[in-house]
Amino acid sequence: MRQDRLFIWIIAAYFAAHTVLRTILGGSFEVDEAEMFVMAQEVHLGYGPQAPLYNWVQAGAFALFGANTFAVAATKNLLLFVTYALFFDGLRRVIPPQTAVLGTLALLLLPNVSWEGQRAGSHSIAMLTTMAATFWVMARQIETPKPWHPIALGVALGLGGIAKFNFWLFPLTLFLSALTVPSIRARLMWRTLWHTGLVAALILIAPMAWMILHSDQTMASAYKFYYPPKYETLPTWLAGLVEYGVQTLAALALLLLVLIGARLAQGRAALRFGPAMPVSLWLMRAGMIGLGFGALAVVAFGVTDVQPRWLLPMLMPLSIGLMIWVMQNLGPRTKRALLGVCAALAVLILAAMADTRLRGAGSDSMRVDVLAQAIAADLPEGPVAVISGNYYFVGNLKYHRPDWQALAPLPNRVPAPGTVAVVLVGGDMIARSEAVLAEHGITPETVAKVTEHSAILPYRFEDVKTIDVPYAIVELKNGAE
Repeated sequence: MRQDRLFIWIIAAYFAAHTVLRTILGGSFEVDEAEMFVMAQEVHLGYGPQAPLYNWVQAGAFALFGANTFAVAATKNLLLFVTYALFFDGLRRVIPPQTAVLGTLALLLLPNVSWEGQRAGSHSIAMLTTMAATFWVMARQIETPKPWHPIALGVALGLGGIAKFNFWLFPLTLFLSALTVPSIRARLMWRTLWHTGLVAALILIAPMAWMILHSDQTMASAYKFYYPPKYETLPTWLAGLVEYGVQTLAALALLLLVLIGARLAQGRAALRFGPAMPVSLWLMRAGMIGLGFGALAVVAFGVTDVQPRWLLPMLMPLSIGLMIWVMQNLGPRTKRALLGVCAALAVLILAAMADTRLRGAGSDSMRVDVLAQAIAADLPEGPVAVISGNYYFVGNLKYHRPDWQALAPLPNRVPAPGTVAVVLVGGDMIARSEAVLAEHGITPETVAKVTEHSAILPYRFEDVKTIDVPYAIVELKNGAE
């Protein structure tokens, strides 16, 4: 029990360190972080193409701490800590504690969790947390079923459904996989699943109704599945399938390298795995079933672009299951070595995150405050709305100028009545100004004057390189109506 508490304290300290580091270093916000300044200042049933759970959590953090860097960093790191803690607590109930630690550390070996989640994650992090909660309840059922478990599982599923849409692959494949592992199947509370479904439906009904009634905004990001294929000489279905396979292997590469290295350290016994634990079988099969479903979806819908973070509902159980299976009969020395590798990787991630934010000309070092000052100097008096092609500029400008309206790049997001000017940021926005304004309810008849400007933005840690950001100020007749 002491080792269990120690591991929880270690991961708590790790994510607290990330929170402190991000807060102290500051800088501009990445696209997903900047989105929160646009979409999470208030609580609504829906926000657009993303499910609303992360926005709600972030809105709560903004209400508690203000719309600042700490609120952004604390939100993501708290959710990441809960993810690790719930996976660990679930695993330790059904396998030995040391093996549970190693299984949980599989998350650290997935760059889309340990690096991308920390660098710029948002909605995917909320999904990870609800996946962990779902697994935690199911693991408790396997340990000792309790009357409250079906209700708790319904809460986890309901929250997962409003975290990210691909969440559903996780519980679906866990249930399907459980059917193939007798010891797991026998312990789950199948007869009370209707209780679970009812609780989940009560949580889902209002947000899902909003998404249906605002289908234009809900589907606004569907184009991301159909970016031009990288393998142009192949048929569309095959190009998508190849990309799917490449991204899957890339996402698992670090984990596989570490596991292969651990087995090779066993010498002649490297290939003697022994029978897999039931939990390991359950999780690995869930991951493989999920990858199979994903491949079918890629072919059926002609998907040509795949992002590794979309695959996390399949990669998470597969990775944890693989870690448990490969490590279950290793010697103490090899297990300690693996713990050392993971500890070194955690320290390296902290150092690399600091290095990323302390030097170079990356988006987090761009002086968007200079752009805010330049725009403010050219504006007429009165309420202002800002539009950009993505959330980066509009969100960062909202951070520096909280009194400005930040219009999301979504249909039917219109300026408040009385708005005297709209600012279009970016050359593409200016080139398509008439169409962009129309998307936000502004017709040519309401435009009084358009003036084009540009601002040269420096970077915090780069003395030579700058970036020229064009913007246009669109003054409106008698204010927006």
